[in-house]
Amino acid sequence: MHPRAIQRFDLSGRVVWVPGGAGLLGSEVCRALAEHGATVVVSDVRADDAARLVAQIRAEDLSAEAIPVDLAEESSITSCCAGILQRHGRLDGCVNMTFRYTKTPWEQMTTSEGEHGLRVSLTGAFLLSRECGKVMRAAGRGSIVHFSSMYGVVSPDPRMYPPGVVPNPIDYGVAKAGVLQMVRYQAVALAPGGVRVNAIVPGPFPYPWSQQKDDEFMTRLKAKVPMGRFGDAREIAGAVVFLCSDAASYVTGTQIVIDGGWTAW
Repeated sequence: MHPRAIQRFDLSGRVVWVPGGAGLLGSEVCRALAEHGATVVVSDVRADDAARLVAQIRAEDLSAEAIPVDLAEESSITSCCAGILQRHGRLDGCVNMTFRYTKTPWEQMTTSEGEHGLRVSLTGAFLLSRECGKVMRAAGRGSIVHFSSMYGVVSPDPRMYPPGVVPNPIDYGVAKAGVLQMVRYQAVALAPGGVRVNAIVPGPFPYPWSQQKDDEFMTRLKAKVPMGRFGDAREIAGAVVFLCSDAASYVTGTQIVIDGGWTAW
């Protein structure tokens, strides 16, 4: 491969904010961004988890810092974004990996439960990209990456869930579908300002503890994947690095589906 092609994935000198970065997928994304040279700002409501991840990244002589954020609170989003800009003088990328959902069946879900799920997963995503969009447009550059879900593209199959296991909740799917339309809208609106907006659509990446707890459901879930296995968190990170880098300089308003073929049938 021509060495210049590799260089287009280099994120040295760039600041990338990762709300929700302390989770299963977020941890690998943060590591990959740092390994490619970025200063990674890990934000999460789980401050202790974010601090531990930052310590691990720094132990590898890479650049990272932790700043708490709560996407349910507009003031938390605006102050965190302003703090990053004040500290670093720039914001080159934002990878939004936050979500919230209830475990209540949709027929029993209260108004407050549904609205709170949407508040974090959709309204929070909007507020986050609104603030980042302002900063990036002023700088004439930037990349915003939102995480959607396979359940923002297709519905969960109720037949797959054993008795007592609640299907993936409706507020989550509605929010993640909304994120995909928001990405298209914002990509068009921000393109003249040099800002790209895209989405990652993950398939099944269950936590290890979940795989051990729900054997029957996990067997059914895995059987729905054409590749016959669950995704490894590391298999998400490369696409995020790509979208944040100059290698994706002409990519905006689209989605990269990483689901082992789940949504292909």
